[in-house]
Amino acid sequence: MLQRNIEAVPATPPPERAIGVNRSQSIDPREIFRILRRQSRIIVLSTLVLLLLATVFVMSVTPLFTATSTVFIDPRRSNVGEPSGQVLSNFNTDDSTIESQVLLIQSVAVLQRVVESLKLTDDPEFAPQPGWLDRVKRLFGKDDAAAITRREAAIKSQAVENLQRSLKVVRQRTTFLVDISASSRDPAKAATIANAIAEGYFTEQVRSKYDTAKIAGGWLGKQIEDLKARVQTSDKAVQDFRTANNLVASQGVTLNDQQITDLNNRLVEARVQTAEARAKYDQVAQIAKSGRDPGSVAEALSSDIISRLRTQYADLAKNEAELSTKYGSRHPQVGTIRAQLRDTQKLIDEEVQRILQGRRQLYEVAAAREESLRKSLDALQGVSNDSSQAQVKLRELQREADANRTLYESFLARYKETSAQESLEMPESRVVTRAGVPIRPSFPKTMLTLGLAILLGLGLGSVLALIADYLDRRIKSLDQAQSVSGLPSLAAIPAIGLRELARLAKRGRDELKHYDAKTARLLPTPLQPPLMRYAIEEPTSTFAEAVRAIRLAVLRVARTRATQVVMVTSAIDSEGKTTLAANLAFSFASMGVRTILVEGDLRNPEMSRSLCPHARFGLLQAAMGETPLHHAIVVEPTTGLAVLPSPFPANAALMAEFVPSEGMEAILTELRQHFDMIVVDAPPLLPVVDARTMAEGADSILLAIGWDRTPQDVVVRALDLIAPVQDRLIGTVLTRVDLNRQRFYESYDSASYAIPYGYGTRPNQEVART
Repeated sequence: MLQRNIEAVPATPPPERAIGVNRSQSIDPREIFRILRRQSRIIVLSTLVLLLLATVFVMSVTPLFTATSTVFIDPRRSNVGEPSGQVLSNFNTDDSTIESQVLLIQSVAVLQRVVESLKLTDDPEFAPQPGWLDRVKRLFGKDDAAAITRREAAIKSQAVENLQRSLKVVRQRTTFLVDISASSRDPAKAATIANAIAEGYFTEQVRSKYDTAKIAGGWLGKQIEDLKARVQTSDKAVQDFRTANNLVASQGVTLNDQQITDLNNRLVEARVQTAEARAKYDQVAQIAKSGRDPGSVAEALSSDIISRLRTQYADLAKNEAELSTKYGSRHPQVGTIRAQLRDTQKLIDEEVQRILQGRRQLYEVAAAREESLRKSLDALQGVSNDSSQAQVKLRELQREADANRTLYESFLARYKETSAQESLEMPESRVVTRAGVPIRPSFPKTMLTLGLAILLGLGLGSVLALIADYLDRRIKSLDQAQSVSGLPSLAAIPAIGLRELARLAKRGRDELKHYDAKTARLLPTPLQPPLMRYAIEEPTSTFAEAVRAIRLAVLRVARTRATQVVMVTSAIDSEGKTTLAANLAFSFASMGVRTILVEGDLRNPEMSRSLCPHARFGLLQAAMGETPLHHAIVVEPTTGLAVLPSPFPANAALMAEFVPSEGMEAILTELRQHFDMIVVDAPPLLPVVDARTMAEGADSILLAIGWDRTPQDVVVRALDLIAPVQDRLIGTVLTRVDLNRQRFYESYDSASYAIPYGYGTRPNQEVART
């Protein structure tokens, strides 16, 4: 329900007022949701603005097309220029090497090749356009060769920089695949650039290898010339030494040395044979000693006897297992089989011993042969030691000559390989996918841009909505009104739609034909503004229910103290106090209570203009004695409500002095004698002092607060002005409440709960001023 029936106790002072809404210490998600709902216009507006900006951006920006060429950095690519026996590249496969290749693709060296090959220095998209200052310099300056060269270098450098900005090289995760993406306004140009960069990268790899091989070839050439001279010198020294010492040699070696070399080679072979025989002998001896299976011995594998014995042993072992399983281990047949197994094993051991004996004999023969060769070699070396020191010197010179010749031949072979490799280099990468002409632009991404604009708009709008709601100091709920004023919030009077008021106003068309403004002091009921008597015209409406709640609160106060004069006021103008006062008076009158509605706002008599627009006498004239009081009062025939108007215009100075006069007090005293309920439509508190003076003569005071209109500090200021009579304040009433919006502030007070009782709200109504 939209009203609170609170029994006021006048003897108890109102609680302390606090400016601001009661906010819980913790964040309530439901409250945040309600804030976003009630500030949905800000969110929608922010979203639409950002969406519009994004649309303008998408439509105005020049689209870019991106083409991608995929390169495979092959670490095992063949290279025909490598030395024989090595057909694979030495290219490393670690991540740092691959990342280095990625950076190489974006290097200035590669991009300069692309700029030169595609002539991008002449392309307006990549080459810098001369400004007006450059044109002026050309007019007044002289272009010499150096200036032209610098300008061309600057243009080329700028083109490379622009190409670098439009390039994106990305490795595909941890693979050897690298994507080369180039962007351009022309899709065909983007594909051409991506493929050209891949080719430039390959060319740079080959050029790097060629330069390396060329440098290595030059160094090897110098070393070869050096080594060639050293070989010639060492060979000449050997030959001169032989001639000088008369040392005869066969094929460059002395006879004694040939014999020693031959014996030495034979001794090496004999030692190898002895070691082999000893190893075989030790193997068989170890097997015979440990009793292991001799199957690993070559002689045993080739021996038919051992093969048959092992086969026989396996069959006996199988029979023994079967008999043991069938008859048990103590059966006589099992014992017989086991005896045969032992005999077979014994034969195998005897055969192994025979093999061991044969290997021992072979080992002894090899050892004897080795010993004989060693003795012969020792004897021959003894003869060689007796020769002169010339042979020692000769061998030293020969070794030096051989070493120089070997080094020279090695460098010569490597030089020839390097020279051949210079013209046979291949890149260590290959193209997997050539860049094709893109169909759709890569920038801007229309749907993504619009989607991000919507999300950003929603986020920004939500933040602005929270800020706007936090900074909004206007009263929008009964709880807020009670917190600010420290008074009970009696009811929330809803705003009435213009269509609804127009429907009710149509009933006065026929009466308007018979209406005579000169004779009628009070407008006929059909011609009265529907809003002034809406509570009795639509008794099942939420509006009427709120008025009845206010009436009940007044009656409850009347039980505890004299409540005959009820003043209805507000903090500022246009807060619906006149509508509230009129409907409250009509409500009391409809109950049969003798009620009079008094125009207390003498400077702006809105009630008189609405009900008695042509009245000639009123409150002011009766108080001044110009007319009797009962002549100034008019009675509404359908409800019996008495109305004491105030004609307009009147003397402003006179009205300002009238309110605090004894005449006003006398009028109220006389009205108390004839009426049970006197409802005074008082002026607002802040603009004029009339309402503060009237409050002195009132028994009870109702304060109307405009919903979503009156700031909190204005209400506090108004209450401070009537602080001397604060014990007469019954409570506050929210007026002109938009029930569709108010449910976002107080969901439990939503009019949707009242629909089953016949007075719910009507959606999408235009709000009328109350």
